[in-house]
Amino acid sequence: MSGDQPFGETSEAGGAITVSPDPKKWRKRRARVPQRLRPAWDYLVVPAEVPEQFNQSVSELAARLKSENAEVAKAVLAEAEAIYAEPQERIESAERRATTLQGTVAIAASLAIAGGSLLTDTKIQGQGWRSLLALALLAFVICLTGCAVRAVGVTLRIFHFEEPGPKRIFERAGIEREEEALVHRAAELLRAAGVADEIGRVKVGLLRSAGWWFRLALLTLTLLTALVAAYVICGPR
Repeated sequence: MSGDQPFGETSEAGGAITVSPDPKKWRKRRARVPQRLRPAWDYLVVPAEVPEQFNQSVSELAARLKSENAEVAKAVLAEAEAIYAEPQERIESAERRATTLQGTVAIAASLAIAGGSLLTDTKIQGQGWRSLLALALLAFVICLTGCAVRAVGVTLRIFHFEEPGPKRIFERAGIEREEEALVHRAAELLRAAGVADEIGRVKVGLLRSAGWWFRLALLTLTLLTALVAAYVICGPR
């Protein structure tokens, strides 16, 4: 999983998370963008927002999950583990698909290179035909580039994850009652799940955008193929 790092400045249990999972330098860059240009920046970069789900301190979440029954606390912990695992699986799935898409784009790029060599071949006669083929090839390359940029963003984009447990395991060890320790662990998992859910939203959004660009590349490839066929059938001999 790319960017699997502690949440840094927001990993303490003292309060709600107030910053996005994006690295600090990216948040500063976004803050310097003029307000009128912010939508364009957000479209290109796709920043992560401050998590909304389970965005409370561990103590507050534990208080809401509190139970006097150890069996109930175990059931709550099991459900929290499932909630925590779901965005992790979504992130991994998005990264696997994006990796596959990157390989597909690399193969398609070889077709673009072949198309470029075709245009530079003097066997294609007529400036009109050459212009049409060049524009179609340019559109194909632009779509491939958009797909590649989005797909690479899924796999290489760095985020800060909330790590449940490592810094507070000694605190849990000091809890005498079993049910309190269990809900404390459940609270940590839920808080971390809220952060992972926001990261998963960004990665899945980037993957969908990559898929949109790839579908557009297929359409331009169809157009390019149709133009080549038209040239062979109707072009100058």
